[in-house]
Amino acid sequence: MGQPYPVRYTVVPVIGPDGVGKTSLLQALGGYLQQRDHLPAPPVRFVQTGGSNALVLDVRGDGGFHQLVDFASAEEQPGLLRSTPFPGAVLVVSAPDSIVPATLDILMAAREAGIARIALALTKCNLVEDPEMLDLVTMEVREVLEKYGCGDAAPVVCVGAGAEGRAAERWWRANGELLQAVQTWIP
Repeated sequence: MGQPYPVRYTVVPVIGPDGVGKTSLLQALGGYLQQRDHLPAPPVRFVQTGGSNALVLDVRGDGGFHQLVDFASAEEQPGLLRSTPFPGAVLVVSAPDSIVPATLDILMAAREAGIARIALALTKCNLVEDPEMLDLVTMEVREVLEKYGCGDAAPVVCVGAGAEGRAAERWWRANGELLQAVQTWIP
């Protein structure tokens, strides 16, 4: 007989401005889970939620399920965040662009909705050639998270799309690090 189903099921919105890589990130995480768990297809699906579309990724962990949800448009995020209580969120920020005004708007909406735990995915890190610049962006993001009450303990995971070899392996492992951060940081 198989393992019993975990009891915890947590819905986690994936938030951030359009163009930062939310959809690509969920697809990469789905591909990672497909390979890691030997699944026949990535566990990513499109769903219709009250007139808008969302991309959904189900992640099974030791303590239960986390369902990562990417809303179709960043414009819809503030209203959707206020409509449902969420224990946490994944904020996606593009490393080459860092924090932009739309990021602050979405982060403010998350805080107003009572979302206290935010894990951060810093995307497109493979496009930042200077490691010091990546460190500066990470510091800036941490400062903003602290300013908005998310604390300095919030996980920040650098992810990217490596072409081949060691770079590809580095970014592949980052997918697992991000999933682990979500599962441990967001109840």
